[in-house]
Amino acid sequence: MKITKHGQRIYDLLQASQGHMTAEEILLILKQQNVSIGLATVYRNLNSLFSLGMINRVRHPEMGFIYDRNKHDHYHFYDTETKEFHDLDIAYQEELDRLVEEVFGGKVKTHSIIFEGIIDEDHKLKK
Repeated sequence: MKITKHGQRIYDLLQASQGHMTAEEILLILKQQNVSIGLATVYRNLNSLFSLGMINRVRHPEMGFIYDRNKHDHYHFYDTETKEFHDLDIAYQEELDRLVEEVFGGKVKTHSIIFEGIIDEDHKLKK
């Protein structure tokens, strides 16, 4: 599958970002750069980039999908005060997959965990 011109711009934008972005945030930035593009085209390209394994997406119960340049399995922390997503430097817990398989049966392919809360000021200063 070939990446379109818009797809490349979206990919480059995500790679240059400091974190996670919604499709709406991506659209706003592209419009500010005078790119003629609609929200449906942004979503279509994000879905293609995800299908190709070039980006990750995280499902948030209130915000919908958040798109992430970090493609590896990892966990997230959502700061409910600043409304920012942060990658957590915690190893993927494969034992959770095995536990769910034991309890419910079947085969777990992956899991996603989002912690929500407020990052304390001391931690913010360390960054």
